[in-house]
Amino acid sequence: MDAAWYAANNPFKREAPRHTVLKRTAAVAVILGVIFVISGYMHAADTRGSAQPSAAHFAAGRGELVQPHVGRGSAAGKWQRAHELVTAEFVRRHPQGFNCELVRLADITLSDVFVLAVPHLSQYARPAGVTNVMGLGVGGDGAADEPLQQPYHQLLGVSDVVLRDIVRKRGSPAVTTAYLRAGPRASLHFDPSLVRAAIVTCGGLCPGLNNIIQGLVRTLLSLYGVHGVLGVRGGYQGFRADEAGCEPVDLTLDAVVGLQHQGGTLLGSGRGSFDLRRTIDFLQERAINQLYVVGGDGTHRAANEIAEEARRLELNVAVVGIPKTIDNDIDLIDRSFGFATAVEEAQAAIRSAQVEARCNLPNGIGIVKLMGRSSGFIAVHATLASGEVDLCLVPEVPVVLDGEHGLLCHLERVLHRKGHALVVVAEGAGEEILGQSATVDAGGNRKLPELGLWLKERIGTHFGSAHKKVTVKYIDPSYMIRSVPANAADAIYCLLLAQNAVHGAMAWYTAYSVGMVNNRLVYIPINALVANSPRMMEPNGRTWERVIAVTGQPDTARGERAKGRLGSAVFSRTVL
Repeated sequence: MDAAWYAANNPFKREAPRHTVLKRTAAVAVILGVIFVISGYMHAADTRGSAQPSAAHFAAGRGELVQPHVGRGSAAGKWQRAHELVTAEFVRRHPQGFNCELVRLADITLSDVFVLAVPHLSQYARPAGVTNVMGLGVGGDGAADEPLQQPYHQLLGVSDVVLRDIVRKRGSPAVTTAYLRAGPRASLHFDPSLVRAAIVTCGGLCPGLNNIIQGLVRTLLSLYGVHGVLGVRGGYQGFRADEAGCEPVDLTLDAVVGLQHQGGTLLGSGRGSFDLRRTIDFLQERAINQLYVVGGDGTHRAANEIAEEARRLELNVAVVGIPKTIDNDIDLIDRSFGFATAVEEAQAAIRSAQVEARCNLPNGIGIVKLMGRSSGFIAVHATLASGEVDLCLVPEVPVVLDGEHGLLCHLERVLHRKGHALVVVAEGAGEEILGQSATVDAGGNRKLPELGLWLKERIGTHFGSAHKKVTVKYIDPSYMIRSVPANAADAIYCLLLAQNAVHGAMAWYTAYSVGMVNNRLVYIPINALVANSPRMMEPNGRTWERVIAVTGQPDTARGERAKGRLGSAVFSRTVL
């Protein structure tokens, strides 16, 4: 049986000498295996094709791996061991060969995939049917050479999707959802020469806004050769330019040269001031047929209203969103642009606070306040990146000050152990202590209590009552971390977002936003994107568990949950 099995399964039988392998001694078998690894079996593999696993490896219907019996002390067994070494190296170098053991997991299945449908203009507007080709000839300095065109390497269709749930386990439903993969399509809904696009940036600043503007302008003018691009200034109030005093500007290739190296937004920004009727009038009066809106969940809800009204009026206008939030709290997507830059920039403030705490003897304490209105992603990721933080406070986890497992006792232990402490506080943390404010800003957001400043005083009072001297330094870099230029990772991400936003609008899609899901760019219907935004970090998840492991602080989420005090908010998946 051994000889028959190896005669059928020896992957090197075409290149081996014609005498029987089983007659070789164990030493020769091992040497032959080493020779294959070192000196050229890779070339042989290319000429013979990929060896497939034998059906004898699998037990029918049980998902178990079954190996034919081979005596390990026999010549065949020794050949098998040498063969396994060679196979392992081949699989490492050529995993596409599948020359390895496969196990079927019978209790994990996927039967149906449902794609979130993205609205498209052809439902009521006649498409131009122009063939899509990539325009070339514009350099990074904005200078145009002789116009060139070439076909795209890959064009996508309605069947190109990205699964939402890629992590599977026993009990996972066999039905899942998917998103349309972003990218260029074969046919264009718009004739590029007739396209006049508009771009608006809304809400607070964020690293990468200028990268998005530059990417949109270059993709529209260079790749597609559209008629023109208009920049709407000051957020949604810019659609009421006669009242707001901020006239729109023409965006040319020259206007965006070097823009990616600047923080902020070329167009300015603003909160609130949305007027649907005035916005629709603006689009019609200026013959705008593509609108690109960059902003958070509130901005996207307004953009969805614009798209719905355009559809009701049967206007041939594509409305596209690009998610922007420095807090990283927009649902469904892996991360928001600018978030990585903000976390990186926060490290400078954390390092400064640590130096202050370490040098102010005795018992120095540094407190750093970071942005995070309803979610603590910046504070959490900055804490994990630093590795020096002793206490991290976020909106999702209750702040418990007193008691044996309270945060003040934790600071006492930290000071006793190393003589100084470092605290990071998200701006939205501690509402259960300080209460919620009834005051709102222009965007409808509640003004938050100043937990960091309150905590500074509370720590001083606590240690003062115990006759223990402490020095507390408070640093607030909130506006510094959002006004810097994007780092390299965010710059690339912004380029991908901008290019794919334009690809979707030119194809025929509308009322969608472009974002990264499972490391692939996709188109998400706006109403799905904002349904559960803003998202929050899961206090029972692995991200917060990592924070506890790094800081050593008490898990107050666990304690409050045991008492039934932890709220029942719907938490989205985190990015770690």
